[in-house]
Amino acid sequence: MRSILIALLLSPIAAHAEVASSDPVGWEFAPFYGYRSGGGFNDADDAAATDVDIDSAPAYGALLEFPSGPNTQWQIFVSRQSTELDGSMLVPRIDIDVDYVHFAGTYVVEGDRVRPYVGFGFGMTRLDPQAPYDDETEFSIAFLTGLKFRMAEHLGLRIDLRALGTLTDADAAVFCSGGCIARYESDAFWQYEATVGLNLYF
Repeated sequence: MRSILIALLLSPIAAHAEVASSDPVGWEFAPFYGYRSGGGFNDADDAAATDVDIDSAPAYGALLEFPSGPNTQWQIFVSRQSTELDGSMLVPRIDIDVDYVHFAGTYVVEGDRVRPYVGFGFGMTRLDPQAPYDDETEFSIAFLTGLKFRMAEHLGLRIDLRALGTLTDADAAVFCSGGCIARYESDAFWQYEATVGLNLYF
């Protein structure tokens, strides 16, 4: 009888442990699509005004993750936004691609079907306006968080949120072709990206 009572008392704890347990992280690949906003410059002829902006627009890309520990992963992240530079002196607007290539580390919280994660990354930002303007490549960092929803052994969904900070030389001229059309307004500019991806587990 005593053993039966102990078993009954411990069964809820065992059930909870089974639900809360999770396998070690592995290899994952996720193509994604979402939206990115933020990012601005000063007009090249008026360093006191912030009137050249990167328009908010869809973003898309892919990431690859591989394990560095039971609950930690390394991540390679590539994302592109095709949008326009919008400013009072820019008529017509100028097309621009804003690309990020980052290497990141993430910590994945224990869980069964749903696993939150947080991380930090660094890499490069490429600002590529339409010809004839010169492109710019700068060092950048990222703070990231999100959720992974596992639906089957090899298939899931993920929601990813990132703050992307590009480090710059304040007041340096950019996007030049004979003359320049903009200047960095500070030592960094920030963009914010929210995406949904199809997560493939290997």
